[in-house]
Amino acid sequence: MGVLWLVLVLSATGSACQLNDEQYHQMPQLFQLDDYEVCLSQRRGAFCMGTFDLVESSNSRLFNVIQKFSEQRTNFNHTRVHRGFCVNSRCHHIEEPSISRTFVKCVRNLTKGLYGLDAKLSSLDYCKTSRTPPPAIDGLDVAFAYACAAILLMNVIGTAYDFFRNVDRKPNRFLMAWSIAQNWRRLTDPYENGDPRLSAFQSIHGMKALTLILVMLAHSVIVYHATYIHNPQFLERANRHPASTLLHNGSVVVQSFIMLSSFLLAYNLIIYVENNPKKQLNLSMYPNVLLNRISRITPLYVFMIGFVTTWWRLSSDGATWAPLVEAECARCRAKWWTQLLYINNFVMPDDKCLIQTWFLAVDMQLYILASFLTLTLGRSPWRAVKILAGLFLFSVLGNFAIAYYFDLKAILFLTYPELLRHQYTAEPSFNWMYMAPWGSLPSSLLGLLAAFLLYHWQKNNFKPEESLTFRVMYRCSLPLCLIWVLSGCLVKDTQSRLVTAVYAALDRPVFCVLIVVAMFGFIHKIDNACWRLMSWSGWRPLSRMSLSILLVHFCYNLTQVAIKTNLARTSIYEIGGNWFVTIFMTYLTSLPLHLLVELPLHMFFKSFIS
Repeated sequence: MGVLWLVLVLSATGSACQLNDEQYHQMPQLFQLDDYEVCLSQRRGAFCMGTFDLVESSNSRLFNVIQKFSEQRTNFNHTRVHRGFCVNSRCHHIEEPSISRTFVKCVRNLTKGLYGLDAKLSSLDYCKTSRTPPPAIDGLDVAFAYACAAILLMNVIGTAYDFFRNVDRKPNRFLMAWSIAQNWRRLTDPYENGDPRLSAFQSIHGMKALTLILVMLAHSVIVYHATYIHNPQFLERANRHPASTLLHNGSVVVQSFIMLSSFLLAYNLIIYVENNPKKQLNLSMYPNVLLNRISRITPLYVFMIGFVTTWWRLSSDGATWAPLVEAECARCRAKWWTQLLYINNFVMPDDKCLIQTWFLAVDMQLYILASFLTLTLGRSPWRAVKILAGLFLFSVLGNFAIAYYFDLKAILFLTYPELLRHQYTAEPSFNWMYMAPWGSLPSSLLGLLAAFLLYHWQKNNFKPEESLTFRVMYRCSLPLCLIWVLSGCLVKDTQSRLVTAVYAALDRPVFCVLIVVAMFGFIHKIDNACWRLMSWSGWRPLSRMSLSILLVHFCYNLTQVAIKTNLARTSIYEIGGNWFVTIFMTYLTSLPLHLLVELPLHMFFKSFIS
C-alpha cells in the first residue's frame, strides 16, 4: 500500500519528481553492502559485489517513478543499483553451481519480492571467499622495491659525503644532489638573491598552497560519490543547493596553476637573460628549457606511477577496495606509458590513472608552446604583450567555436552524481574541453602576457599601487572571483547551445584575468594584510612540495573510503574528516618524497643537463 500511495502522489505531481524522505526510501535502496570483514572471517564466507539494472516487471508504476527521478541530473541513477552481499549468509537458501550465479539470483529474488521489479546484472566487480588468496607480489612489485632501496642508499651516500667532505674543495655536484641537508636548504631557503622583484613573488607560494588545499577538498567530495554510501540523498540534496556551484564550478581554480606555470617561466627567463648579458632569448635555449622541465616533473611522476601500479593495491583491503583501488592500479598498469609521455589526456582518456594527472599532461603540452613563445617574443616585451593579447583573444574565440560546433560544455554542466561516480567516463566535454590543452590555452597565454606586462611596467617605472584605477580593480578582484564561480548557478540549467558555448569559452579566462589582477596586487603590496597572509613563510615549503602534494593526495582521498567494510555515511563532518586526514597525511608523506626523491633526482639530472 505504501508503494501504491507513493505512485499515486507522484502521478499527481506531473513532471516535477521531488520526493520527501518517506517516499524516497520506498524506492529500492541504491547501495546495499553487508559487512565485508565479518563475512570473510567465517570459514565458508563468500562475498560478491556487482551492479544491477532494474527492469520493469509487475510494478511498472514504481519503475516509471524511479526512471523519472533518475532523469534529474542532480540525482544518482536509481535504475541502476549496487549490491555487495555476503552470499553464504544472505543467500544461503539459494542453490546454484557457482557463487556468482547464487549472488545474481539472490539479488533478483530480493528485488522482485520487495519491489515487484526485476534486476539484470550489469557488471560483476568480484566474488571472493575466505579462502581466496590476497593479490600476489609480482616482478614489478619487486623491481619497485629495489628502486626504492637504491634511492634510499643514494640519499645515505650523498648525505654522508656532504657531512664528511672537505669544505675547501669544490664539491661533487652529482653526490651533493643526494644530500638531505642540502635539499632541506633548497626546500626552506627564500632564494631571493637580493632582488626585490623576486622577493615580491613570495605571495605566489600562498596562492599555490591554498589552491592545492581546495583541490584536496574537491577530491574528498568526489570520492564519496564513487563509493557505496548509506545516504545518497544527502549528496543529491547538496547538488541542488545553490552553494553546490562552488563544487560544480570550483575546479576553475586549477587554471591558476596553468597561468602561474607560464608566468614564472617567462619572467624567470627574462630576468636570467637580464642578469647574464652574454645570453639572449632565442631558440638555442629551447632544448635546455624543456629538459629542465622534464627533469623537474618526470622523476617523481615515474616514482608515483610505480607505487600506484605496485604496492598501493597490496596495502589494505575492503569491500570497495577492488573496484576503487585495484581498478585504479589496473588502469595505471595498462596506460603507464601514456602518463610518462604526457599524452594520457589524448590516449585512452576514459581510462583515468590518477584523475588529477590530466593537469600534468596539459601543463607539459602548454609549457612546450609557452617556452617557444617566450624565446621568440622575449626580446621586445611590449611587442610580446600586444601579440600575446591577440593570441589570448583568438584562443577564447577558438574555444567558443569548438564548444559550439561539437556541443561541448564547461565543467559546471558536468559535475553531477553519476558523472562524478564514474570519473566522467565517456563524457566528450570532459575529455575534449576540460582535459584538452586548448581548453587551458587562454590561461597559459595570459600567464605569459602577465609576465611581459609586469616586466614592461618595471622597466618603465610604472607603479600600479599608485594608480587609483588599478587599486579599485585589485580590491574588486578577489570578491569577483567568488562571484564569478557562484554565478554559474544562473546558467547551469540552460539548454541553449549558444549560452553553454559562450560560458565554456569565457569561464576559465575571466577567472584567470581576475587572478592575475589579484596577483599583481599582491606583488605590489597594495593590501599589506593580504600580502602578509599570502607571503607567510610557512607557505613556501608547501608550495615547493606542490608536485608531491598533487600526486600523492588522491591516494589518501580514495584509500579512506575504499577501506570501509560497510556503507560509508556522507555528511559535512564525514567529508570534512576525509579532507583533513588527506591534508595531514599528504603533507606528512610529501616531505620525505620531496627531500628523498623529487629534489635529488631533479638536481641529479639537472647536473647532466648543465
